[in-house]
Amino acid sequence: MYVFIINLFLILWALHQFGKNKSETQLRMQQLIKPGKELAAFFWPSVIAGFASMSWRQEFVNQSRLWRSQVWDFRRFLFGSSQSLLSFFWLFVCFALFLEFGSYIVLGISFATMASSYLPKVRDIAAVQASRSLIYFALTLFFLELGFKNSGLMMQYLLDSQIVFWITIDSVTNLLLILVVATILGFLIPVQGWSFVVSFLLYLNSQLSFLCLVFMVIGELLGTTLYLIMHVRGWDSYYQKKLGRLLKWIAGYLVSFAVLVYIGRQFVSFGSAYNQLDVLKWIYLGTVFLLLAGLYVTVMIWGHFAAAKQDKEVVVSDAGLIGDLERTIDDPVSLFIVSQMRARLEKLLGYRSDLQTDPDSKKKIPPFVLKQFEAEIKIIERLKS
Repeated sequence: MYVFIINLFLILWALHQFGKNKSETQLRMQQLIKPGKELAAFFWPSVIAGFASMSWRQEFVNQSRLWRSQVWDFRRFLFGSSQSLLSFFWLFVCFALFLEFGSYIVLGISFATMASSYLPKVRDIAAVQASRSLIYFALTLFFLELGFKNSGLMMQYLLDSQIVFWITIDSVTNLLLILVVATILGFLIPVQGWSFVVSFLLYLNSQLSFLCLVFMVIGELLGTTLYLIMHVRGWDSYYQKKLGRLLKWIAGYLVSFAVLVYIGRQFVSFGSAYNQLDVLKWIYLGTVFLLLAGLYVTVMIWGHFAAAKQDKEVVVSDAGLIGDLERTIDDPVSLFIVSQMRARLEKLLGYRSDLQTDPDSKKKIPPFVLKQFEAEIKIIERLKS
């Protein structure tokens, strides 16, 4: 049991390091700071940044600062944050390579790629620098194969503790308990994909039923959604109201997917598929892909209609943003936001100075607008120099 747990920890460590390294690359920053308010201008930068992001949770929080500081508008934030779901792509590739290519081959290619990234003529290219993180992707695959070999050690423990009967019997009580436990862990654990790894190893070893794997994966995503709901509650009411509805839609979709899969499973049988390891792998990948694709479409559809509603001019009104920026000041995204907000402050101070010297123009501006801009100036001035 302990060997399997250590192996599982190594998989999640490599997965976390891979996400962290690719999210800190210059390539991702270049895409995030590209200007543009039209979809054609930020479509591909958002997609590239999505592939390079660490996780859906982390990117949602990071990109929300770009929106709350008004560096991005609401439409770009919704589109950009939804592309962070593409960060699951790498885990899918890892699962797809499992049983197809030996991890040593992938490790060799990754080492060669990392070594070539230090060559004088190419080492300053952003895409080449980003390729250095692939070594952690190869390690994830290596530890995944090792975990599969060691998962047999877990079987005896599952039998002795009778846990195997809990995770292989599709009773409503068992499924709800798995959903609740996975949701709590998804809320607490910041590593994206832990439930995918656990369910993948157990399912391919026939130690986890199909419905239990679905409810476990949905539990992690639901826990992440609840985490974001709690995170949003600390924002200004304008931003909180905007995103609160989206997160409720996501939670509703995940619960609906779980119910539909449960109902559908009563009428579908995989027959002899459980005797074929390769078939089990693709059943797993197909099911999880449908789940994530549906989540992506849900966010995009909601964002399309929500962003179509034009708001009046929005100012920086979220005082809590300043505290968030100061806590993450070492993050490149936060540094970029601070520089943009200081530039905005200079413009606002210039407008205020012009209005003070031109009382007639000041009288033409509605009082509530002047109050909004004064409040914005006070908020931005709280940034430490």
